[in-house]
Amino acid sequence: MSAWHSLYLPVADAAAVAVPLRESLAALGYTLFDPFGTMPGRAYPKAVRLFVAPPNGGWIRVVGEPDARQLPALSALAPVVYATLDAATPIRVYASGAESDVEALSPYLRAGKTTDDLRAARSSPTLTIADEQPDGLPMGALPDEVRALAGGIDLKHAQSIFARLTGSALKRAGQDSTTADAARSLIAASHPPVWIAPAGRQLQAFMACLTVPDDWQSPDFVTLRDAYQVAARLRLRPNADLYPGDAEALAQVSNPLDYTPIYGGSAG
Repeated sequence: MSAWHSLYLPVADAAAVAVPLRESLAALGYTLFDPFGTMPGRAYPKAVRLFVAPPNGGWIRVVGEPDARQLPALSALAPVVYATLDAATPIRVYASGAESDVEALSPYLRAGKTTDDLRAARSSPTLTIADEQPDGLPMGALPDEVRALAGGIDLKHAQSIFARLTGSALKRAGQDSTTADAARSLIAASHPPVWIAPAGRQLQAFMACLTVPDDWQSPDFVTLRDAYQVAARLRLRPNADLYPGDAEALAQVSNPLDYTPIYGGSAG
């Protein structure tokens, strides 16, 4: 299942969020780079890939998986909600430079909601994607009839083959090359986030208590990255031909160039 990560801050200035994100990456030893330029850049064994969304309803969303060490510094600006489907703890809150209780979010509650509602949503029993699908295969994304046929398959053996194939493909492509990103896109596109899974339902219950806009889930990182890549190419060459899938990518995201990419690479 594809990873889904986002940060939410109750501020209305995207630049104010982008600055500490860049500064914290640099302080952690990352090299900032632009993967959307005309020339391919250096490949990094480890990379953080983020997009800062434009203001929406008094909130800024950061799309992508941060380095968790960035979050205390970012929370000096405003409380931070770190939401993910790819962890045992789907919801973490940071405020004033440290991980925090949900009380820090009390000024940002919807009418009729309380911090007790936040705590109840956050502490409700949940499963990670891996718990729901212990063998890691995207069973939840399959039609009912296909999942029924899969009942007799040795999933541990199938997962081993799946992991070897995808891992080998990425190694051959290079961890941060365009080909590797394309491979990840294909994998992620076939494994969309499962919002009906327990972790997804927990996130939805939690976010429903806050004044975040109703479209807080979208776009996901892969959808946004693909749309931004096409839009950036057309900005440089307005008459460039569209490749197969480009028009569909652009149609998924309104004004992708309004997002601010923040990429940082590290040697290890």
